[in-house]
Amino acid sequence: MARPKKTVKAKEPVRIRFKELKNGNKSIYLDIYRDGKRTYEFLKLYIVPELDPASRVLNEHNLALANKVKADRIIQLTNNEKGVTNSMLHSRLKLIDLINMYEQWIKDNGKSMGPSGLASLRKAVAQFRGDGVTLKQIDKTYCIEFINYLRNDYKSRMKRPLSTNSIASYSAALSATFNWAVRHDYIKENPFDKLSSNDRVYHVESQRDYLEIDELKRLIATECPTRQSVKQAFLFSCYCGLRTSDIRALRWGQIHKDGDQWRVSVVMKKTATPIYLPLSSQAMKWLPERGDASDDDKVFSLPTTSRVSIILGNWAKAANVKKEITFHVSRHTFATLMLTLDVDLYTTSKLLGHKNIATTQIYAKIIDQKKDDAVNRVDEIFK
Repeated sequence: MARPKKTVKAKEPVRIRFKELKNGNKSIYLDIYRDGKRTYEFLKLYIVPELDPASRVLNEHNLALANKVKADRIIQLTNNEKGVTNSMLHSRLKLIDLINMYEQWIKDNGKSMGPSGLASLRKAVAQFRGDGVTLKQIDKTYCIEFINYLRNDYKSRMKRPLSTNSIASYSAALSATFNWAVRHDYIKENPFDKLSSNDRVYHVESQRDYLEIDELKRLIATECPTRQSVKQAFLFSCYCGLRTSDIRALRWGQIHKDGDQWRVSVVMKKTATPIYLPLSSQAMKWLPERGDASDDDKVFSLPTTSRVSIILGNWAKAANVKKEITFHVSRHTFATLMLTLDVDLYTTSKLLGHKNIATTQIYAKIIDQKKDDAVNRVDEIFK
């Protein structure tokens, strides 16, 4: 009787490898072998010693990213062998489809630009010249005319003209989409690179609204109409600084007790930055009762973003807080509270999960202005 033939498993052309580093970390890299040639791609991702829940979260996150890059490289190798290149799609691929592809890539790779920004861009692009525009029709003129359309004709969902910062964000999102398309060989160059400084729109430093201590106390003392969960989530954010997107995604399993200290481990949705935050007793006080909720259950049950804004406005009015309150005010409140309490800029930046300390310095300017105002009041008294 003939022996059954052994099934020969094809070797993967791309494998994940690890290199031991002197500091105890492991560098993740790809071992790529094709046509008798071996190359290596270091991903600038690392495995760290798992000493606490935060390090485990970081390692899982980095391994997931490495596997996504590996899958991309295998697809690229296969396409090249079959003579298929992304540039062949250039003439017929629609801009709307490109935005969708970039959005999916962001979701798969945990990058920093959120899908909500691309959803807004997709809507504006479709209203500008319809959803049938192909990449072949995209050039410098298209970009300039799109920016002018945003400046003069496009209206937000509230039927208002876009602010300068919103126009800059839409332009940046479209330029980022084109940069991604260049890297993946869908187009040869980013047409935004041909724009002069006069053609471009730049972000201006926006007002950071925050709550003073007495305003925060008034909100605490006032019942929130209709949804207690909105009050709990907002005040929890005031004491830990998490964004609304991270609050909405927060699950019970991410909250741990480390000795006597409660902490929360989060991979921030906006920046894909893993952080491990200590939680004060004030923050813990605003968590809802867990009951029999599992680790995978969400901590807060919140209505839609627009509904939350309405509830916050009514709550602020009831508390006699004159400011226009959005959920992001809670994050600004935490930042200014830390700096008011003389927490250093670097530590505050880490607590907020900022990648660039220059972002945190905006809050430092607010504190400096408060100090100036306080000193100037003395002058007014003794005039």
